[in-house]
Amino acid sequence: MYDTYQIFGLNISSAVKLPVQPNLQANSDFASDVVIEYGDTPVELVNPRARGLHYQAAPGEFLLSVNNVARYYVQGGNRITIAPEAGASDDDVTVFLIGSVMAALLHQQNFLVLHASAIEVNGKSYIFAGSSGVGKSTLAAGFHKRGYSIIADDICAVNIKDGQPMVVPGLARLKLWSDVLKKLDIDITKLKLVRNEKELEKYYFPTEKESFSPVPIKSIFILDTNKNNLFETIPIAGAEKTDCLIGNTYRFKFLNGLDGKVDHFHKCASVAGKASIHKIFRPSIGFSLNELMNLLEAKFSE
Repeated sequence: MYDTYQIFGLNISSAVKLPVQPNLQANSDFASDVVIEYGDTPVELVNPRARGLHYQAAPGEFLLSVNNVARYYVQGGNRITIAPEAGASDDDVTVFLIGSVMAALLHQQNFLVLHASAIEVNGKSYIFAGSSGVGKSTLAAGFHKRGYSIIADDICAVNIKDGQPMVVPGLARLKLWSDVLKKLDIDITKLKLVRNEKELEKYYFPTEKESFSPVPIKSIFILDTNKNNLFETIPIAGAEKTDCLIGNTYRFKFLNGLDGKVDHFHKCASVAGKASIHKIFRPSIGFSLNELMNLLEAKFSE
């Protein structure tokens, strides 16, 4: 049984239930851009150009092996085959599928894939990028509570259309730690754990997707921390803008094998030429989320 989804601008038919609502309006004419299925996968790629601890990559091929969970084989940007390990839970299989595996497929599809969240403000997208744990999803959740629409979380897919960089809406959900949900006064008893391990305490928080249409990029904020107990805003200019985007690419090392680094650089340069980019520093501990949101919200009107 395959469910159908529209995610990242792609029509997806999936044997794996994804942590978002399927496309209930799909009919017999639904043409799949991507098929996700269970089946046999290679143990090794024949001629990988890049190899990491758990992955191998070659032009048009990507293989991820997660111990005690599954092997994932991504082909040509249009097919993902999954070979689960015996005893692996559906939750564990899914969490890697919608993370590194989906990023590899989007790289194959020639998206610029940023490690970022994005919201929509007056028909423009504002992107929050940065390293893991810096607060991208928390910030997006806070703005969602203020009434802004979420476009993307964790994986932010960017396309260039007629010279204009656009964020393509991703999965309509946030992944949030329990302490963040409590601070935002969100009832965790109605939410599903990301992985069925209580000690992780990370949950899927569904968000309503109002549109599947790409949203032009206005500004990108690179989040970081400092020890000054102060908020700082630093505008980025020149070649450093492109460097910031390269540095915040999701699974950039995959591109070493997928043969996409030249196109990736051109996309980063194109986005850098159109969008304003700022580094935003916040206190490393004890900062006010509302204060940070107020700082950024003031820049939405610039």
